[in-house]
Amino acid sequence: MNVGQLAISLGFGFRRKTAAPVAEEVTTGGGGASPRVTIIGTGLIGASIALGLKAKGPKGLVIVGSDRSRDNAKAAEQMHAVDIVDGNPARAVVGAGLVIIATPILSIREVMEDIAHALEPGAVVTDTGSTKADIARWAAEILPEHVAFVGGHPMAGKTDAGPKAAEGTLFNGARWVITPPKNVPSGAVDVVLGLANVLGATPQFMDPEEHDAYVAAISHLPLMAVTAMFRMVRASEAWPEMSLLASSGFRDTTRLAGTDSAMAHDIAITNRVQIVHWLQRYREAIRDLETEIMDVEREPELFRILSEANMQYSAYREGVVGRREVDDDVVANLPDAGMMDLIMGGALAERAREMQRRSEERLEEREREFRSGGRG
Repeated sequence: MNVGQLAISLGFGFRRKTAAPVAEEVTTGGGGASPRVTIIGTGLIGASIALGLKAKGPKGLVIVGSDRSRDNAKAAEQMHAVDIVDGNPARAVVGAGLVIIATPILSIREVMEDIAHALEPGAVVTDTGSTKADIARWAAEILPEHVAFVGGHPMAGKTDAGPKAAEGTLFNGARWVITPPKNVPSGAVDVVLGLANVLGATPQFMDPEEHDAYVAAISHLPLMAVTAMFRMVRASEAWPEMSLLASSGFRDTTRLAGTDSAMAHDIAITNRVQIVHWLQRYREAIRDLETEIMDVEREPELFRILSEANMQYSAYREGVVGRREVDDDVVANLPDAGMMDLIMGGALAERAREMQRRSEERLEEREREFRSGGRG
């Protein structure tokens, strides 16, 4: 079976007339007709992929799970996410047409080294790592030419870790970024495209470096910023008292501080330049906000800034995303207070007018003081 046919045999429904095989034959497992998928790493993501494939994949699909953690592997087997468990990743990939590496990022290189000699000719290898550039380089250096590597990153997850938190529906509606190397056979890309679609995700192609730059802003920056925020507040001498007052706002805002520490560490190590870039920009934004807050003469401007952010965030939550939102941003600049009733509602509009009146009154008062002082 060539790799173009592999997508069909896995039930992923992608075939192109021009699909080029990686190799003429690929073993689908056990010498029989049943396709075989091996998932290395049976934590939250790996087990969720397995459950999704069990629910929506082809009949007869054999899923092999491999994990350094015996507890994770055993839990994945007990919840019927995987059919076979093998703690040796090299043995686990034998006969697999598709190999999914769902381990922490810094473990992926070692996994590739462990399985390289055992991969079937024509097999497709993908991953679920949160950064992509380093992983793409490792694949090019380590994996044999008779297999195809197609990077992947499902943009879904939880702060809870482990297979017990897994859900077969975890990827429904999520983006699944695909970062294929140059000259990879189209049939191999079809396999990963199909995997994403079967799991309910929306595939999106990106360059590995482009991916790392973007996720540094929308995923890694929030993780690191919230970690810093929680550490700062937690280190305060007043924390025992403040912790009694902290409620849902603080918990929701600092939720990402509960991210698995190994994953957070690996993200920082493999995307440090981009993360630091966005942390520096974040510091600049905080300094700008500090200035606005401290300037008593700019209260209307502060209100405008907060209102713009509120409206833009609301639009984002309502699904206003993508290039159209950037090119045709109707909420980029708020109108004057007289038009706000139409957009913001009466309460916010009245608050804006009040801010404007207060600012004008202060200016008038200062002008009177200046004139009075001048006559003295």
